[in-house]
Amino acid sequence: MFQHGEWALCPDLLPDNQPNVYSFGIGDTIDFERLLIERFGAEVHGFDPTPSVGPLLKTMKVPAGFHFCPWALADRDETLEFCPRLRGDGTSSSGMYTIVGEASAVSRGLVVKAKRLSTIMAELGHDAIDVLKMDIEGAEYQVFSNLLRSEIRPTQILVEFHHRFEAIGKDKTRAVIQQLACAGYRVAFVSISGREVTFVQDQSCAEDWAPH
Repeated sequence: MFQHGEWALCPDLLPDNQPNVYSFGIGDTIDFERLLIERFGAEVHGFDPTPSVGPLLKTMKVPAGFHFCPWALADRDETLEFCPRLRGDGTSSSGMYTIVGEASAVSRGLVVKAKRLSTIMAELGHDAIDVLKMDIEGAEYQVFSNLLRSEIRPTQILVEFHHRFEAIGKDKTRAVIQQLACAGYRVAFVSISGREVTFVQDQSCAEDWAPH
């Protein structure tokens, strides 16, 4: 298992030639994505609709194999309103947004262009994904529902679950894990926090795990 920070994947499941990686919600760092390019020759497509991300990337030394699109991932193709995340002290974040309304944050929305995974793949000319990585602030549940109704089956799925949000809860995460199991995915890694989870189609690299 290759791990960096809270993220991990199974190198044995990557193709020998230029793995195709989609990373949604890159935020203020592409360290994990950079390592995938440097160590495995991956072609990484990074997505984030947050207005600060594009300008921030221009200040970084971005590797040649990294490509950025300012789109959100959703279960439908349309513009969506995202709400600022609430910090622990109850104030609104200026750089993190969520599709899940958080009480005092709903008055300052961010309108973004959102697309389904199938739409993005068609626009980029891809018919398969080797690694799908998602840190999309609560939108993952709707995305999984749409994904599992489609024929798209990434070899590995890395996701940060946001069941800590009061409007979501752990039952939704448990339900998604069960749905993915029915679709042939198994858990290969769970981070210490229990939020980041790696699912793989091949059970050969799966490790013992316990749901959090």
